[in-house]
Amino acid sequence: MELHETDASQRSPSAGGSTDVQPKVALVIEGAPLPSLQDVERRYIVRVLQEAHGNQRRAARILGITRWSLSRRLRKYGLPLRVAA
Repeated sequence: MELHETDASQRSPSAGGSTDVQPKVALVIEGAPLPSLQDVERRYIVRVLQEAHGNQRRAARILGITRWSLSRRLRKYGLPLRVAA
């Protein structure tokens, strides 16, 4: 995996005259297509739920979203709303 940052000479202040610069970083993984944002989000939610032992309230807190938003995302990605005990 390689990370490439743009050259400092390619940077310029914004139209407002600010000197705040955020470098452009390109992620290159040789031979493998990059996952979509939805794939990354889905996998991250699954990982956080595992870490929270299925506790959705705790997982939502870790993710920085409401419990209701987590439920919506679970439905969106076809993940189980409840974990069997």
